[in-house]
Amino acid sequence: MTRRSDALALARGDVRDGTASIEHLLQVLGSRRVGPRVLARALPEVHAGCAELLASLAALGGALAVELEADPEGLAAMRALLDHAAARVGELGTALALGRRAPATLDARERLALEAVVRPIAGELATVVRLVDLLGAHVTSETTPIDFADALAGCGRPPGRRRADRIVVAAVDIRTGELRVSDAGLILELLAFAVAAVVRAGVTAPRIVVEKGPDGFPVFTVQAGDRLAPTEGRELEVVLGDALPRETEVLRASARHAGIKLEITEAGQRVSLAL
Repeated sequence: MTRRSDALALARGDVRDGTASIEHLLQVLGSRRVGPRVLARALPEVHAGCAELLASLAALGGALAVELEADPEGLAAMRALLDHAAARVGELGTALALGRRAPATLDARERLALEAVVRPIAGELATVVRLVDLLGAHVTSETTPIDFADALAGCGRPPGRRRADRIVVAAVDIRTGELRVSDAGLILELLAFAVAAVVRAGVTAPRIVVEKGPDGFPVFTVQAGDRLAPTEGRELEVVLGDALPRETEVLRASARHAGIKLEITEAGQRVSLAL
């Protein structure tokens, strides 16, 4: 890797670690088997980690600004996304500052209230990490050609899925016998965000159609589908959350930097990715 990609990889890792600690706190708060003593240790640690996470987000913004210097639209979208993330971390820090004053005496109502604050912030930060990973994929990822159908079969449940999450299942219709892509993980992530986008736009039964374009390269189209049409059991599970600020623009930038043509049509109910 180059020094630039080294800096980006390190910054992404630090943000990922900080986000993981918040996710762990959410699990602690949600487990009735975890007593006040464990909570008394966790709250101050995560509260202190909020300042570190803010610094990591700033470092990440600097690293991505270098990579996106030739893409002002993508840079502006990325900055808006990271500004939103920093604001949410600040909100979490304020909430934890109140809770850490006497964590051992938190009653059930206060604990549930704190969990209700942490849950959406943890979810949004996890989505920010995924979007940042997409933005940096063309810089830091090493790619190997792989069969997309095999990658789809092995992708399993969405990462970080929780019981309370709303899950959308998109049928996948592969219409070409030969389909190899250089970075299946990148494609699957872009498709997951595309599925969420069309569902938010009003599609109730999303379908991913995979076929070869006129130039012989794969084209992935996410749109409304027929629930009864055969797909050989192939499907993609997606966690549906609220769209983050400038999420669509970040996706467009990610696709551009990966050499993928992304188009959104039909009032947001159709998304296509052309490799």
